Amino acid sequence: MFSRLLWHWLILALGLYLITLVKPLGIAFDSTEDLFFAALILFLVNTFIKPVLIFVSLPLVLLSLGLFLLIINALILYTLPEMVPGFHVPGFWSAFFGSLLLSLITGLFSGYEKRLKVRRMDLKSTRSDKVIDI
Repeated sequence: MFSRLLWHWLILALGLYLITLVKPLGIAFDSTEDLFFAALILFLVNTFIKPVLIFVSLPLVLLSLGLFLLIINALILYTLPEMVPGFHVPGFWSAFFGSLLLSLITGLFSGYEKRLKVRRMDLKSTRSDKVIDI
């Protein structure tokens, strides 16, 4: 379980690093420690505070068919520099497009982790010769 939490934290750190490489966004960090601390704060906010925000804004999420979740993600990324002074997000639109890219990056890596887990489960399962697969 600890390795899974560490894996998600590292995915967030990698995602934050990759969105800082997109220069038009203007998202930056001062040091590597700030980047990893920002990823840790983002991990904790996504785990504990984001579900509360989704619950409070559930009517808007439902009316927008889930698109309001993009606004919630952008607000979380936009407020991240207040918690980590060495991490910089210049404006809301940078946070919006940065959170969109971050969602795509973390989704790709999380999907890769799930595929590995399914593959390990398949290797562990034993097949009986009495079952005919069609």
